[in-house]
Amino acid sequence: MRTQRMVLLGVLLTVWVAPNVWANDHEQDAADFSREGLYLGVSGVFVSEQWAGSLDDVGAEDTQGFNLRAGFRLSPLAAVEIELELIDDFFPDERQDFLVVTGAVNTRIYPLGGMLGRVQPFALAGLGIVSTIVDHRDRNTNIKQSNADWGFRGGGGIDFYYTEHVAVSAEATYVWTVGDVKNIDHVSIGLGILYRF
Repeated sequence: MRTQRMVLLGVLLTVWVAPNVWANDHEQDAADFSREGLYLGVSGVFVSEQWAGSLDDVGAEDTQGFNLRAGFRLSPLAAVEIELELIDDFFPDERQDFLVVTGAVNTRIYPLGGMLGRVQPFALAGLGIVSTIVDHRDRNTNIKQSNADWGFRGGGGIDFYYTEHVAVSAEATYVWTVGDVKNIDHVSIGLGILYRF
């Protein structure tokens, strides 16, 4: 609930500040927000579990985490990035702590390129390694202490630029898991800051 409030606060702040930015920042009108170059980002994420049912005895809960990324805008239409996401307290019960760590390589597609200026909607697809770490493991559970296997990420979002270098980034993605980490699918909804060099 706390994470949902923070996301709502971020959206309201964006809506309140955006008109003032557009009205007062005439020098930025000529800025190229879809230019090539490096970017870094950090986001808080709300995570909703989407487990398929083979681990019904686990009972994971919705939780929160954080996301770090570094990328390169290749053109107005595309970017590539590496991403690290840590989800804490994705736990079965009070006897165990269940963490999920994801490292991925993503492609962002900006279908409108630079047509909307400060507003940059994108679609995202990625492939990476999903690792699970279980602490305080109960002897009656079939969950191993730790596992790692492939995960696929798909979704989209929007970058809204306050200045030529600083943007608010909102994103929603679905993570599919396979192999040793199958059936820990989840939805990750993030809101954070992007810095363009």
